[in-house]
Amino acid sequence: MSYGFPFKRKKSNAPAIDHRTYETGLHVFADGACEPNPGPGGWAFVVFKDGDEVHSEGGGLAQTTNNIMEMTGALRALEWLAKNCPDRQASLHCDSQYVVNGCNDWRHSWKSKGWTRGKEEVKNLALWQLLDAALESYPLRLTWCKGHAGIKGNERADALSVEAMRDVTTAAIGSH
Repeated sequence: MSYGFPFKRKKSNAPAIDHRTYETGLHVFADGACEPNPGPGGWAFVVFKDGDEVHSEGGGLAQTTNNIMEMTGALRALEWLAKNCPDRQASLHCDSQYVVNGCNDWRHSWKSKGWTRGKEEVKNLALWQLLDAALESYPLRLTWCKGHAGIKGNERADALSVEAMRDVTTAAIGSH
């Protein structure tokens, strides 16, 4: 009798993660958390130089969504990069395909169509416009990284965003 998983797992088609990629140069990881969604949320970003953490920031909102927190983490990271990395020799990584695809591709189409998708206004419009402005003044292509895959920077940004979410939740409970 088998008490384990009832059928064989398929092997993933995803390429193996080369963690050495993140060991040299300046790498920024942005993340967001929200539980429940919508509900209290947190955002964070972490900066690594040659594999060592050199800076981190985070914050949160009492009522938000996961996408808003993911976007806010990326926006705050871009603002930090613009101020602290004028030579633009940095990489920005995010585990949200919504944020990566929106920043790299979708925003151009949305902008050319008056920030609409079909007949509807783009969701989270104000944040997309802020991200667009940040990327216009500090052009870079965001890189998607697999979440919860042992990537040190992503794991750290995730932990900080969850911590920020818990801080917001605790503050909200304490104010009642």
